[in-house]
Amino acid sequence: MSLDTIALLVVVAIVLAATLPIVAYQVRKDRKAKALLAEARTLGSHETASLHPLVDEGLCIGCGECVKGCPEQDVLTTIRNKAVVAHAVECVGHGICERVCPVGAITLVLGTEKRGAEIPRLNEFFETNVPGIYVVGELGGMGLIRNAVWQATQAIQHLAEGARRSSGTDVLIVGAGPAGLAAVLVAQQLRLSYRIIEQETLGGSILHYPRKKLVMTHPVELPGVGQMPFREVEKEPLLEFWLQTLGKKGIQVEEGVRLERVEQSGDRFVAHTSSGPIAAAHVVLALGRRGTPRRLETPGEELPKVAYRLLEPESYDGQRVLVVGGGSSALEAAMALAERPRSKVTLCHRRSEFSGARAALVQRVLMLEKEGMLQILREARVTSITPDRVHFDVAGQPAERENDFVFVLVGGVPPYELLKQCGVDLETRFGTPILRSA
Repeated sequence: MSLDTIALLVVVAIVLAATLPIVAYQVRKDRKAKALLAEARTLGSHETASLHPLVDEGLCIGCGECVKGCPEQDVLTTIRNKAVVAHAVECVGHGICERVCPVGAITLVLGTEKRGAEIPRLNEFFETNVPGIYVVGELGGMGLIRNAVWQATQAIQHLAEGARRSSGTDVLIVGAGPAGLAAVLVAQQLRLSYRIIEQETLGGSILHYPRKKLVMTHPVELPGVGQMPFREVEKEPLLEFWLQTLGKKGIQVEEGVRLERVEQSGDRFVAHTSSGPIAAAHVVLALGRRGTPRRLETPGEELPKVAYRLLEPESYDGQRVLVVGGGSSALEAAMALAERPRSKVTLCHRRSEFSGARAALVQRVLMLEKEGMLQILREARVTSITPDRVHFDVAGQPAERENDFVFVLVGGVPPYELLKQCGVDLETRFGTPILRSA
């Protein structure tokens, strides 16, 4: 063997020694990513009509910054040096993936080519086609407290520039969740006269989360208040912070007041509510997408043991509880109840798979089922509710369970009819970008 051949073999050996570990690592990484994508497709969580990232494969350079930056679990991964969306339903609209991508290959969109998402038609200031009526927060297509605060700030500042000042109310704010509370803080800061109403109690959609649910993962700057004193926070301390802030600012929320419709009267609006009419120059709708809790329309649903939100899981220790639903809220409630001492919890879901829930929740619920801490009825629906039992149709077969309490967590009816009655146009997004905070 010649020296040249030996030298060539040495070079080849060095190259192989250097590259084989890299290739092996990439193969393992791709295999893991493919398994994640397969899991998402099996669960049906790879597609969602809600806000989610869209990757332009032609632009993507596979740097992985989007995967590292996303605070949620397994929304994005990389396969063959290209970013791909795995569990799309886990996206809550942080927008970090879009901001950190060095080549602009990621865009936050609403809907897909097949599944449209209906939202109000808004301009860059979140004003609807009816001048003077604004929509902010979840109802406009974006969740996340930081986004809600930003949108409310933009809306109030815009209406303040052309505010029609008079002896009446400058702005009526409907909804006392994060978007509505931020709007009232900005209105107060800009010396606008305001009223804020809420059909339930302060907190909006946050109230429907189980206790100790993490509701914020980013620092938020509140107008006239400063940065909120936590980066990550559960719902209880957040609600307490809101109460203290409103108390210090002297802000009164008119609770238990439901908006029925808004009419234009001259250069002002008249909001017809459950407690009477309210006249205002502008209206900010911060209603959230949940709207009115969706009902089962089942005999016995009017019984006092039936509820539409879970606040205190520990109150149901040792009880026979049914949770109806297959989304993230239903799964979280079922988990919280199943982990209570001596409880007997059944989860009733109309489908065979939990395609609308977050993957981590699905895995935990399936583990509780395997451990015997939770019973799951699939392809099931409630046919009637009695004081001590619940009757079902399970895959076409009748069934029943002894029962003390029922939680119906099947989502809400978005207030689209209310928007239409106010003259607000809706549009359906099929994978189109949405305006977000900077």
